[in-house]
Amino acid sequence: MLEAPSEAGWKQGVQALVAELLTTGYELSVRAAGASSLEQLEQELQLQVTDSGASAGVSVVRDGGSATAVLCRNGASSCERLQVTMSDGELSRSRLALAVVQRLRPIDLPTAPEPPPPPPPKRLPPRVERPSAIEPEPTGGRPLRTWLGGGVVLSSGASTPIAWLSVSLGVMLAEPWGIELGLAGSPLRGRAESSAGSLSLSGLQANAFATFEPFSRRNWGFGLGLGGGALRLYETASPAPGFDGFSGNATVGVVTARARLFRRIGQLYWGLSIDPGMLVPAVKVEAGTQTVLRIGRPWLALQTSLGIEL
Repeated sequence: MLEAPSEAGWKQGVQALVAELLTTGYELSVRAAGASSLEQLEQELQLQVTDSGASAGVSVVRDGGSATAVLCRNGASSCERLQVTMSDGELSRSRLALAVVQRLRPIDLPTAPEPPPPPPPKRLPPRVERPSAIEPEPTGGRPLRTWLGGGVVLSSGASTPIAWLSVSLGVMLAEPWGIELGLAGSPLRGRAESSAGSLSLSGLQANAFATFEPFSRRNWGFGLGLGGGALRLYETASPAPGFDGFSGNATVGVVTARARLFRRIGQLYWGLSIDPGMLVPAVKVEAGTQTVLRIGRPWLALQTSLGIEL
């Protein structure tokens, strides 16, 4: 048996096949392969069978939702491939291992010699070797993801939600830890009302998150983030009668967290996220000596987004 390299290997399938072959009494040798593709693995397996004089060789790999077993016989001009759809985890692995054993039965393989029986007074029941516990299959995606999202921002002091668009790039540094860098802004203005008049608001934000994905499966995942950035807030004043209005811009810091639930479809992602935070310092709107509005305590962004693996 040839075991594919770690980046293309399938440890659970190898364990299931080894366990099935050992229970039939066949002699078995497991070696590491150096091939990087299924075609190269088949060529390497056929060469190993010829050079070693073994009766047959086999290797199993997995690609997405299907698994393939490559079976090469000594003296045969070509190898066989058996493929199984991985719809039910361990049961599918066992089904593939049984299919390989059934194909091997017509081959006259040498069987391991029977050990001599122990003396009757010290006779012990036969010990059945069981395969080691099967570890969960790795499900993490590629290390780079880009996201494009849209939603609204709800802020203290604002009487209407502020439309919000964002784009970001996530990098998985050491699973499950990573970073995400993003830009966001408001294509449409929101409004804030007070006794002194109203404000038309829009903003442009740059932020960075340290991310952590405590839950990640093949189709679903959940991530958390903590970070901050800077927000440029643009204000246009419309004063009430008896007041003078002055428009202005302000740049403040943003301290924020993130919770994102996402579903993976191939290389695409669909996500829902909530980013609670606050502006530091809060943006104040004053009429005379009185503060009539305090914007950004709290600051909450709600978004749906599409992502793709790079």
